[in-house]
Amino acid sequence: MRSCRGLLMVVLLPLQLHGQNEPSAILGEEDVSTFSIIAYDPDTEELGIGIQSRAFRAGAIVSWAEAGVGAVATQASANQLYKQRAMELLKEGHSPEGAVEIMTGEDPGRDQRQVAVIDVEGRIGVHTGADRIARPDQYAGHIVGSNYSVQGNTLAGRWVLTEMARVYEETEGEMAERLLASLEAGEAVGGDVRGMQAGSILVVRPIDGNRTTDRWVDIRVDDADDPYAELRRLLDMSLSGREADRAAALLEGGRVAEAIEVLEAAIRMNPRRDNWMFTLAEWHAEAGEDREALNTLRRAIRQNPQWKAEARGSSVLSRFADLDEFQQMTRDEP
Repeated sequence: MRSCRGLLMVVLLPLQLHGQNEPSAILGEEDVSTFSIIAYDPDTEELGIGIQSRAFRAGAIVSWAEAGVGAVATQASANQLYKQRAMELLKEGHSPEGAVEIMTGEDPGRDQRQVAVIDVEGRIGVHTGADRIARPDQYAGHIVGSNYSVQGNTLAGRWVLTEMARVYEETEGEMAERLLASLEAGEAVGGDVRGMQAGSILVVRPIDGNRTTDRWVDIRVDDADDPYAELRRLLDMSLSGREADRAAALLEGGRVAEAIEVLEAAIRMNPRRDNWMFTLAEWHAEAGEDREALNTLRRAIRQNPQWKAEARGSSVLSRFADLDEFQQMTRDEP
């Protein structure tokens, strides 16, 4: 029995030394070595966090944000108590720099931590623990810019952060798009030296009369060979609703051709929205584009047979009622 126990220890020890996202031997924390960006947009009042890591479910561990208050990224030997503690301190009137100073001052594991906090004035506090540079070929540090900060550890070099900062500043559009572009730029010049596995994009904004949550974009990839491709797919799905709304506004304004083009783009972003396909079929029919209308209707029905009955009852599509093609695609199965 004693020899078996010894063998088990020999087998497991290398896993403990080299595993990803493992508890720290000293602190009992999940070691989420990673790189991230936190940001605030004074025009939209959005707060955002983007992260990528060679650690399982890193986004669930690293990111937290509250509209009207601030955002925090806690990584390396991640102290998840920092999330709510940072929000409490910001609400009490502390600056992000002061909040980080208080949190790390209370934490005996501070030298193993990396944390960044931003508030709704664009002020930033960052701490990179003295012990986060594990090996000579791994860089740990942070760069603070105007209304954003990039930070990371186990990086190929400081240039990962400088490229993330440059691309975030130069990219236009939605904050979520800018965050993802920044992460992709960091990866392109070396990123996390251990590779890729997980990532997330979180954007919050103040609740308005049409919403009941401050989560504007909230997507996460826990485990993937290429988390960037999956983040892009999920982000497209998250943003597609805004494109559909824009298409409806264009149609209401009489700009039918533009409305059709924008709704087609929204469907490419989120191809599971069969209700948009049915709407697009009706728009094509109204525009006199019969072939496009029938092809789009077929796609909608293929995804969801409920559109058969809807098509038969549609005043817009009723002019196809005598066509064999229309009758066949809308006929209920026996």
